[in-house]
Amino acid sequence: MNYAAAMVVRVGVLAVILLLPACGTVNITSTRDAPAATAHPKQTQVNDLLMQVFVHCRELRMFRSDTGYEQLQIDVANDDFRQRNLAWRIDWLDAKGNVIESPMSVWKSCSIAAGGMATLSSVAPSRDGVDFRLQVRRSD
Repeated sequence: MNYAAAMVVRVGVLAVILLLPACGTVNITSTRDAPAATAHPKQTQVNDLLMQVFVHCRELRMFRSDTGYEQLQIDVANDDFRQRNLAWRIDWLDAKGNVIESPMSVWKSCSIAAGGMATLSSVAPSRDGVDFRLQVRRSD
């Protein structure tokens, strides 16, 4: 193979590599350019590095409803070039850090498209719920 042909092949392979991550991604438009007033900082413990690389929390919002129960919304983004399936569970905690027993604290499934985002939501099972613990694992 001559030099010119080899360069054409290399450029073609490079173009495919650069365009591949764009296949099947989701474009997102928002008027928001800063965290919400109810956004909170988060602490993350990483046990699955591959999951952490592609799926991560964009924003976490916690607010008390008119009924006195804490509500939670977590925006989870998928930066991978393929769809990610995950399971998630939220345990609500009281002011002392104890888990509040709830039949709603079960593993739920979620599928996030490549480049997409999903919002995980939960409501505290009692007015004693002031904090939470989110657990996420791969399910594919």
